[in-house]
Amino acid sequence: MNKTVLVLALVLTSISSYADAPRKSAWNPTNATNYALKYALNPNSNYVVFANDCTNFVSQIMRAGGWKDTATKQSTQDSSWYYTSKTSYAQTWSTAHGLRNRLNHGYELGAEKLSRSFGGVGGVYLNNKIAKGDVIFADWDGDGRYDHAMSVVDKSYFDTTVAYHSINVVNGSMVNISANHSSASFEAFHIS
Repeated sequence: MNKTVLVLALVLTSISSYADAPRKSAWNPTNATNYALKYALNPNSNYVVFANDCTNFVSQIMRAGGWKDTATKQSTQDSSWYYTSKTSYAQTWSTAHGLRNRLNHGYELGAEKLSRSFGGVGGVYLNNKIAKGDVIFADWDGDGRYDHAMSVVDKSYFDTTVAYHSINVVNGSMVNISANHSSASFEAFHIS
């Protein structure tokens, strides 16, 4: 093998290895929130609708907010996030646990995991940094596997409201959701 071919092979291998390295997508929380409010009750017909559609909906919101598909299309890898058609999408696009792992493992820069509020006593959804367009994950039964994803559409000192699918909801109260699911744990990610 000549040196030129070897160098080219190494460069291509290097590029493909880092094509989906941690990246920083543009972020517009207003566009994300407007999308969430528009399609919370009536899903966008340009996308597949799953029986458990929460993460598909949150991914659409993130795309509307500026996130771009990853270059590599490996449907089962946490490093890939994409939707190309109703039959071709990443598990990070369509499953709460997959998207949570993508954010938690730093594949997308600008996604900051928030801590509990009020000195560690209050819910993460009341953290003073949480904002419109942020993502909240729920582990309903405390088994460590996140089952549900929601997008923040408003925040006050006393509550955070979210939009989500599976049961289509707009302006759902996180205080009420938390009270109604006492065994659940929540994780919130601030997107910037």
